[in-house]
Amino acid sequence: MKWVFAVYSAIVVAVVVHVLRRKRVPSVAAAWALTVILFPVAGMLLYLLAGYRRREVQARPEQDRRGRRPLETLLLRECGSEPTLNNRISLLHNGNNAFSALIASLQRASRSIHMEYYIFRDDRIGRTISDILMRKARSGVEVRVIYDAIGSWGLSRRAIRCLRDAGVRIFPFRPLRFPWFRAGVGCRNHRKIVVVDGKTAYLGGINIAKYYLDGDDLGKWRDEHLRIEGDAVADLQRLFAADWQRVGGGALRVEEYLAGHGVSGQVPIQIAWAEEGPSRCALTDAFAAAILAARQRVRICSPYFMPPPLVMDAIRIAARSGVQVEVMVPVSSDSHFTDLVSESFLTDLLEAGAEVFRYGKGFLHAKLLVVDERVASVGTANMDYRSLEDNLEVTAFIYHPPTVRSLAETFDRDRAACTRLDTASWERRSLWRSVAGDLMRPLAPLL
Repeated sequence: MKWVFAVYSAIVVAVVVHVLRRKRVPSVAAAWALTVILFPVAGMLLYLLAGYRRREVQARPEQDRRGRRPLETLLLRECGSEPTLNNRISLLHNGNNAFSALIASLQRASRSIHMEYYIFRDDRIGRTISDILMRKARSGVEVRVIYDAIGSWGLSRRAIRCLRDAGVRIFPFRPLRFPWFRAGVGCRNHRKIVVVDGKTAYLGGINIAKYYLDGDDLGKWRDEHLRIEGDAVADLQRLFAADWQRVGGGALRVEEYLAGHGVSGQVPIQIAWAEEGPSRCALTDAFAAAILAARQRVRICSPYFMPPPLVMDAIRIAARSGVQVEVMVPVSSDSHFTDLVSESFLTDLLEAGAEVFRYGKGFLHAKLLVVDERVASVGTANMDYRSLEDNLEVTAFIYHPPTVRSLAETFDRDRAACTRLDTASWERRSLWRSVAGDLMRPLAPLL
């Protein structure tokens, strides 16, 4: 039995060494290493499924920095996306506006519909969208759909079969096939992208689910989404093409799908994303850089607030430097466990001098960053480890002051539905929640 124990111990040590070498953020490495040491079998299995990622090393081309904002240069180097100027953008607040605009675009599609969502429900709104997709596919429009296998767990085989029978090409992202698992199953496609006819695109926080219209046990869902026309659509088309090849759909010639748009809206937009490879830390770096560049005010919305150290440190530095930092989170989210951990981070915000607002008029699901009314981001990434270090995400950085001001005004209106935390009352909250949040905080990278 001694040799069995020796082999077993050697495997545990090897896994811990692998964790410490691969996970470059100390807190993340410590969380995984501790999990493996305390729960060897379950910990190693969990790391293989959710924590292990193949390291993809690619050359980052040198880029000309002249005339660019530092944030633009950073995203150009990490994502390879240029800021584009000729765009028109519509801000879609909540599900009613987003679904109305999306359905209108889908119904007008004449050549192609490319769509990917984290959650695609087989419910009232899901069936409405599916009916349009099937009708368009039968009429000769090329319809391609990617859905995340875990996020869209409730999408029935019957619904998928109906779509395929109608001519819709639909693929899951990283499906689970029991009893065989694959490494990296914890990395999910959290993007929400639609590109219609290569000239109109949608992105933001809204999935295909009826609770964005009707609400649920958490109340009405508050969210932000974008409709984009113009040059920036090309980057979203390229991103979809890359994801399509990733799920096994084959290579797409992007230039065949792009169409002339005739837009000269002078709205600068830069599309950024996070995925394996050079762009893995792009959104983490971009959020931190944008916050540190603030001179007057930073506004942040996120349904889950457990940011990696780089982003959290940037927020603290900004607040302690005299910048007005406002962070808005929901009173409660759809995960009570993450709520407890998130509360520990809110304590740090208050200690740094940031203002914290808890949205109580339903569930705040918007992912929004506004800096000095000069730059804003709207997209799919939450301010947490899962989005910024594991998932596939996409965000639009907007450098158009009138649009940025409109988003800032939306944030300010939402404050009317919030309760502002003050340090004195926050310290008097339930002792068990405070202790539980602090004890579970090391697990934040695993949530």
